[in-house]
Amino acid sequence: MSKQKRKVEWSFDFEDIGNRVNEFFSEMGGGDVNVETADLHVLRDDATSATVRVDFSVGRATVVALPADSDKLFNANITYVGEYEFDVTGSTDKQITLKQKGSFPRGIGKVMTNAKDLVWNIGLAQNIPHALRLKGGVGETDIDLTNLNVNSVKMDTGVGKMILTLPIQSAVMDANINGGIGETQVIVPAGVSGNLDIKGGVGEVTVTISPDAAVRVDASAGIGDINLPKRFERVSGNGNAFGMKGVWQTENFADAENQIVIDYQGGIGSFRIKNFEIV
Repeated sequence: MSKQKRKVEWSFDFEDIGNRVNEFFSEMGGGDVNVETADLHVLRDDATSATVRVDFSVGRATVVALPADSDKLFNANITYVGEYEFDVTGSTDKQITLKQKGSFPRGIGKVMTNAKDLVWNIGLAQNIPHALRLKGGVGETDIDLTNLNVNSVKMDTGVGKMILTLPIQSAVMDANINGGIGETQVIVPAGVSGNLDIKGGVGEVTVTISPDAAVRVDASAGIGDINLPKRFERVSGNGNAFGMKGVWQTENFADAENQIVIDYQGGIGSFRIKNFEIV
């Protein structure tokens, strides 16, 4: 049985953006900035669903599934500067919010060159439906929903590189992605059905699918190109010197049990669909 190779490569230049932020904050007079850590969690208890909002800060960020036997609904290990807000409401339907509170402290530019040491690691419970509302910060964000049950995800990508891996589940899910500044990758495992609404920002957007996935794409390139595998057939639209606009779909789309529908509105940068590497 073939396996789909999930390859994550980081190329975000923290040192460069650190230098730029240092310059920006130079007139503020600087000051000491304390880097602190926190371990936060919410127990599963009687929860039957959860709406989770996370506004990431500066540095690396991850979202993954907790072990199947974990007694936690939500777990976060964060290394941060400034202050954070953590709020939990509800009983069976949990509402969980974690975000950077207010503005960054004076002197934040001094720690930006070491921003790779600032990490927000989020773990979510398996076998409980989630609605996710995520907002990227400044840095690298890897959201791996592979073993989770997710009804919907809304993501503002922030500044940096964002990778979103959709969950392997039978239910149809909706993903809404608003591009920021940087590269965005969406990985769609085999057998997934879903609707992807993607608004490009500044940077390349790549969607990775299985070679036999049934896909329909309604795309407007903005300032950039649209690059699709050869098996996509144009249904409507045209291309010109100012970009491309149209509808494409795979031959197997109409009769497929699992369908992926992508609506892409381009910003500045190319849009590309590619197939998994089979190993």
